[in-house]
Amino acid sequence: MTRSNYWTRLRNRRLSRRAVLRSAATAGVGATGLALVGCGDDDDDQQVVAQAQPQQEQAVQQEAQEQQQDQAAVAQAQQQDSPPPIGGELRISDTSDLASFDGFLTFGYKAFLHGHNCYPMLTQFSNNPGQSSIDFQAELWLADSYEQPDDATWLFTIKENAVWEDRAPVNGRAVTAEDVAFSFEEERYGGYPNRGAIQPSLVGVEATDDRTVRFDLNGPLAPFLLYLGHHAGPYVMPPELLVDEMSRQTMISAGPFLIDEYDPGSRVTYKRNPNYFDAPKPYADSLVINFISDNSAIAAAFLSGELNTTWFGVAPPIVEELENGIPGATWDYEPNLVIGGVFPDLALEPFTDPRVRQALSSAIDRDSILAAGGALETGKWSTALPPMAGWWVDPKEDDALGEYYRYNPERAMQLLDAAGVDGLSGVPFHTTTAYGPIFAEQSQVVQANLLDVGVEVHLVVNEPTVHYSTIFNGSTTGVIGHTLSVASIEPDEALRNVFIPDSPRSPIPNGELMAEDARLAELLNMQRVERDVEARRQQIYDLQLHIAEQMYSVPWVNAPVSQIARPELSGVQFIQTFAPAPSLEDMWFNNL
Repeated sequence: MTRSNYWTRLRNRRLSRRAVLRSAATAGVGATGLALVGCGDDDDDQQVVAQAQPQQEQAVQQEAQEQQQDQAAVAQAQQQDSPPPIGGELRISDTSDLASFDGFLTFGYKAFLHGHNCYPMLTQFSNNPGQSSIDFQAELWLADSYEQPDDATWLFTIKENAVWEDRAPVNGRAVTAEDVAFSFEEERYGGYPNRGAIQPSLVGVEATDDRTVRFDLNGPLAPFLLYLGHHAGPYVMPPELLVDEMSRQTMISAGPFLIDEYDPGSRVTYKRNPNYFDAPKPYADSLVINFISDNSAIAAAFLSGELNTTWFGVAPPIVEELENGIPGATWDYEPNLVIGGVFPDLALEPFTDPRVRQALSSAIDRDSILAAGGALETGKWSTALPPMAGWWVDPKEDDALGEYYRYNPERAMQLLDAAGVDGLSGVPFHTTTAYGPIFAEQSQVVQANLLDVGVEVHLVVNEPTVHYSTIFNGSTTGVIGHTLSVASIEPDEALRNVFIPDSPRSPIPNGELMAEDARLAELLNMQRVERDVEARRQQIYDLQLHIAEQMYSVPWVNAPVSQIARPELSGVQFIQTFAPAPSLEDMWFNNL
């Protein structure tokens, strides 16, 4: 069935929870599919609790939630009685430069932050009024409609007015189904980490005509539409751009913005794409990404108006200053869903023993780490999952999990003694400047914590380019890595990216040794296909507990992401993602 009418309605009004659940039950969508519309915000958490409440009370709660969302939508519509003005310059910051504009050839999330400004995808994360910034739902973007002849076959029709920008080598030609098929070719992207969400299910992609592309899967994949819009791609790129690897130095756009100027180490400047298929968006004339690593400089730039919005938040230490200094600003606060932690080499003695890995976890004072980032009161502790509402279990409140995560130096030393380890020294502990100065300070907290239990590590601070090619992907052995890993939109993605033994996205050195763990493999496969929500929730809890027992990675902490837009901006609706273009193209200046 063609769904273009459905997606048009979804753009104008967020589908109610009850309608989603009712449709899912009718269509036989599995638990993974339900998670896609229910992982992330406080409303979702209330719904999880409500499953155990009387049906009438649950309906009242759902109705109240929907009324709040409708009121936000009405307010937004009233504000747009006349079309938003076009003009102004969006100015945001990032902590460091990008290594390349092609995140496929030079791996690193920075390229995806920029790529989404220019390269379209078949779907994207919806950005409707009242929607939580971590409530990930899919809507069509480059695709005009789709059909699903059966559970394993998807046909997408490309929008007729989608064109590449008018410069060599594409010279304004239409975006075609061949471009889409090229973007998923096994030869080019078969080993690329960010195809991991779809790749295990993908049999082939074929352009059946200029505007129709066919995906063949090996079976049902409930999150398929959401995964097609994943913030890490694959983006749709013209094959011509790959000649002589031109894609490393520049981008050719069919998206909301055109790259205008790149000043390495300083900024990237974009201008509005006048031929964007979703015109009149974007409403801003230009977009500037400034590379600023110092929090004091970032705060000063926001206060002066040199910066006017964010795309992945501001650091906790400057939130209060900006709250007090910019009255009338729009704010959004949600937990950080980036997975991260301390990743010892599973083949490096004595870290081959899970008791030693558990000792690292018990030695780390996670609250001190949060305090170093100014987020002691608002931050959370990761397990094998980041704080996804309805799936993640808080180690502070669960005794079974808490045993493995609470700060307990005495337990850490007992575990080391039991493993026959009488102190360690000189172990390389690799961190990075890629995530800003606070992350480096937090690495020093970990270093001090470990020294307190007799584990002396040698701190190695890597530049971003080195970090992404070594520690981030777990390819450097004989070390303990300290890194942020992936920002996940679904429990299946979060778990499989890190704990599948051959995952190219896992930061665990010698992670292939996890293949010996039959229980891990069993639980990972079960939860991916489980259709019953409660059964899947138990499986995912069991995974969190099993991974804690093995401590393949020592999970990190999750500070809140605080997004801000200055009061001169309207149409502000944030998305906590590495692909924030939908939120940027929706903003307009109310002071023109």
